[in-house]
This record gives sequence, C-alpha cells and structure tokens, in this order.
Amino acid sequence: MHNISAGLIALALLAAPEAEKVDCGTVADRYTAAVAEVVDALSNYAKCVSASSQRDDCATQMRVLDDAHDDFADAVADAKACQ
Repeated sequence: MHNISAGLIALALLAAPEAEKVDCGTVADRYTAAVAEVVDALSNYAKCVSASSQRDDCATQMRVLDDAHDDFADAVADAKACQ
C-alpha cells in the first residue's frame, strides 16, 4: 500500500501544471496600468469616505481598492522576476 501511495504522489507531482511564466515584454505596461488602477481606486474610496456622512461604509470602494492593490503587488512581483 505504501508503494501505491508514493506512486500516486509522484504522479500528481508530475501532472501538476507548470507555474505561470511571466511575460517580461509587457511587465512595464502592466505596472503602469496597475499604478493608475490604484490611484483611481484610492481617489474613489477617499471621495466615498468624505461624502459618507455616517451612512456609507464604502465597502464596495474598499474592495475595488483591495483588488487594485492585489494587481499592483502582482505587477511588482512580475517586474522583480524580470530583472
């Protein structure tokens, strides 16, 4: 039974999809777009907070900002991988 388990683990490792490769030719454009996305999302979040008047927790705008930051972090990681 132990040999079967080891064989299945080895097979799973061999069949695992290859890690996504970074497209270094477009990394600068993706970084620039990610920066613009964060700046825009931050502005929209700030506007919502300023206009909230204790009625809006601006959760939607915060989620958009969080997603924009995730894209920015990915762009930075890709840029580092291309250096």
